[in-house]
Amino acid sequence: MANAPVDGIPARRVLTDPAGLARYQHDEAERAPYGTPLAVVRPQTTEEVRDVVRHCLAHRIPPVPRGAGTGLSGGANAVDGAIVLSFEDMNRIVHIDPAEPLAVLQPGVVNDDLRAAGAEHGLWYQPDPASSP
Repeated sequence: MANAPVDGIPARRVLTDPAGLARYQHDEAERAPYGTPLAVVRPQTTEEVRDVVRHCLAHRIPPVPRGAGTGLSGGANAVDGAIVLSFEDMNRIVHIDPAEPLAVLQPGVVNDDLRAAGAEHGLWYQPDPASSP
């Protein structure tokens, strides 16, 4: 996989150089183990996420989803040989319905951004302070 493209994903959004992969190895958890991924893929659409997951299944590669990497649990930590699905480019707030109250988000939305968008509708979303980039 080192330089092989992931079907359906532009090569510019597939990171494979070892120096660049280090940034995506782990979240902010201090003691959680982590490994080195084969690649980081930054999908921008649901269809691209599907394509990456299909690629992982076809090649028996574990996918590791990752939001902003600000977590404290190790939940976004790579394992050796994984593909990290970085949702940093999928950071759109699709819809906020203050009557429900309901927010539809892409997976890369940072809690602080959701809080600010909710406030524009008179809503309060109390995020974990550690979730701010």
